[in-house]
Amino acid sequence: MGVQSSRFSAVALVAATAKTAVQLVAPADHRLRIVSWAFTTDGATAAGVPVLVDVLRQTTAGTASAGTVTAWDPADTSTIGTTQITFTAEPTAGDVLLSLYVPAYDGLYEREHDPLRGIIVPASGRLGIRATAPAGVNATGYIAWELA
Repeated sequence: MGVQSSRFSAVALVAATAKTAVQLVAPADHRLRIVSWAFTTDGATAAGVPVLVDVLRQTTAGTASAGTVTAWDPADTSTIGTTQITFTAEPTAGDVLLSLYVPAYDGLYEREHDPLRGIIVPASGRLGIRATAPAGVNATGYIAWELA
């Protein structure tokens, strides 16, 4: 089983409101390792205040739609893990593992994790990418993982 990913697009961030863009859910019988993730914004004002992005454990599902999981190797015919996108009710936040600011004006942050020290999502665990913007912008990105 190789690397798999799920993307999120046009997530509308409302001023001063935390919004989960994507949540990865590990299966009950496997741990997952984060391989990479990215977060971009489409703000139109160069003077815009940056967006706070958190990578965090989440203890509940919230209310959302199922995301699409895609294997990076087309020969992989099964998927491991699921994702949720388009949240209408936020999941409960757990430990925040990483926090950073991404520019609101054409911002981009992409991170690849060391295979020996990547973030681990425990069996039945949840990991989210959540953003809080000071003004309305849209966010797009992805999260990629493999079996730990």
